[in-house]
Order: sequence, then C-alpha cells, then structure tokens
Amino acid sequence: MIETRLAEDGLSIRRRRRCQSCDKRFTTYETADVRLPQVVKSNGTREEFSETKLREGFKRALHKRPVSAPLVEAVSETFASAC
Repeated sequence: MIETRLAEDGLSIRRRRRCQSCDKRFTTYETADVRLPQVVKSNGTREEFSETKLREGFKRALHKRPVSAPLVEAVSETFASAC
C-alpha cells in the first residue's frame, strides 16, 4: 500500500495501491456497509429487526398483566433505538 487518506466525500477511505506482479498503481475506495440489526431465528435463518414485531410481542406477553399501553410503547421504542 502506498498511501491512505479520507476521500473527498468524507464518507470513505481512499487507498493508493501498487500491484505486486506488474507494479502498476491503482486506487480503491472503501466505505462502511451499514445494516440494520438482524434477528437470528430458532431455525437459523436471519431477518431484519422489526420494531412492530417487538411491540406486538410485548403486547401479547403483557396482555393479562397490569402494564399500561404507553409503558409498553416507551419500552419498545427504547429497545428499538438501542439497536
């Protein structure tokens, strides 16, 4: 590798490299691949995190408990924003 610096857009890294076999120089740009959290299901498959499913699960689990709906909403939003 010859040099590394932040790209002009500020969101990626620019790297100048040299081929070891032919000695030519080239540039690569590296960016972060940002993805939302995924949930691993019991059968091993993965799916995107769903705040709606979380909220519905809380409601089902707490429907016979003395927990108010606004509290369930607040907890699910807090948990979803942490992810």
